[in-house]
Amino acid sequence: MNVYQDFFENINAEEWEFFAIDFLAFKGFNILQMPSRGADAGLDGLVEYNNIKYLVSCKHYIKSNKSVGTSDENNIMDRLVQHEAQGFIGFYSTLPSTSLLNRFNSFEEKGYQIHYFDKDSISDVLPTIYSSILQKYGLPNNIQYVMNVHTRQYTPLKCMYCDTDILNENRINISRAQISINQDNELEFLYGCKSCLPDEEIGWTEIIQSLHLDQLIPWNNLIDDRLIEYTPSIDFYKNKNEFDTKILQRMFPSNWGKHPLSLVNGKII
Repeated sequence: MNVYQDFFENINAEEWEFFAIDFLAFKGFNILQMPSRGADAGLDGLVEYNNIKYLVSCKHYIKSNKSVGTSDENNIMDRLVQHEAQGFIGFYSTLPSTSLLNRFNSFEEKGYQIHYFDKDSISDVLPTIYSSILQKYGLPNNIQYVMNVHTRQYTPLKCMYCDTDILNENRINISRAQISINQDNELEFLYGCKSCLPDEEIGWTEIIQSLHLDQLIPWNNLIDDRLIEYTPSIDFYKNKNEFDTKILQRMFPSNWGKHPLSLVNGKII
């Protein structure tokens, strides 16, 4: 079964149209017109890419597993002309039928740009999409953070200065880890509340970023680079191991998307 089956099924037909627009924006399309409620004249959105205007048509048949056929996508040419579009994008939670694919081919032969995203091709993109988009549409069950261990087994990651658990849901967004140089010119690994940590640092990562594997890897790469320049303090590896071990308790699964920005040391990378 597709790993996103439940995610797709929990999105209603109206939300599917807005999800399509968010998906296409992530893929680099400029949004010209959002979906509207009620009769839409076969238009679920207008987007643009490379100066080509695309009409977006959404079909959400995931629960019935019905393929999208020519009877579901009727009057495509009329819709393109009506909305002055040179391209068509089908956004489907199932698969297009062979007859519909043949029709797409005939439109391409006439010079129209035709693209479609089905259940499988959408699923291929979701591990790399922003996690905030997936959470917006309910992955999973509209929770903001995960807990990968039973509550009885959970071990707090306490701020090194005030002992507050920085993996508490109320503290994640206001906490971070950082590397700093101490008075002996050694590299220190520190973590805690932003308000508690010293201002002097040569690299840092937000806790919310570190819950995403795609952010944790460049952060560790940055640390490795600094370890070439500086000698680690006596507590460096103990502190880093404490952080690396305990943050796993709240790491997002890899199929939940990535953090919207890749930030290391305050810079987009």
